[in-house]
Amino acid sequence: MKLVSKAFYLSSIAISIGITDAIIILAISRIRTGSPQAVGGLILLSWIPLLYGGVVSIILWYKSWAVIQDGHQRTTPGKAVGLFFIPLFNIYWAFQSIWGLSKDFNAYLQRNSISEPRLPEGLFLAYTISCFLVWPSILGSVLLVVNYILALIVVSILCDAINAVVRESVKQPSDRSGTALESSNT
Repeated sequence: MKLVSKAFYLSSIAISIGITDAIIILAISRIRTGSPQAVGGLILLSWIPLLYGGVVSIILWYKSWAVIQDGHQRTTPGKAVGLFFIPLFNIYWAFQSIWGLSKDFNAYLQRNSISEPRLPEGLFLAYTISCFLVWPSILGSVLLVVNYILALIVVSILCDAINAVVRESVKQPSDRSGTALESSNT
């Protein structure tokens, strides 16, 4: 497993989701002023940065699950991201894949005596819940900003955690994942 570039993931997600959120907030303000054509155009425009941010997030999520594969985790990296694409089931799966990652990551750290800080499970639960509260809420714009902040904190913590596990696996005489540390930044 390779080290991940915290700067790349954090900036990519911050910029893409920030632009998406700004466009959505602008669209919400256009709804209030009665310009439906502008709203439709803005919503379509918001998909461009959202798609980029989504792809980058999926890659990070995959890597997060991949680094803890030792036979004791609840899912594989492919299932962790793939099951998000099943309508309605993805509501349940978000809790397994996001909140569950923090639990399984912490268990992995404990099982392998890695003395890195544990992932804050409450933060991952709050982030999971905020993902669902943003859209149906009358406080959508405010919750959009809260969700954005939580997402950036989660990304930052995940990058540090992945890199800590990768560095620890290099210190061990036998690499747990069976791969050598490579010096790539993404």
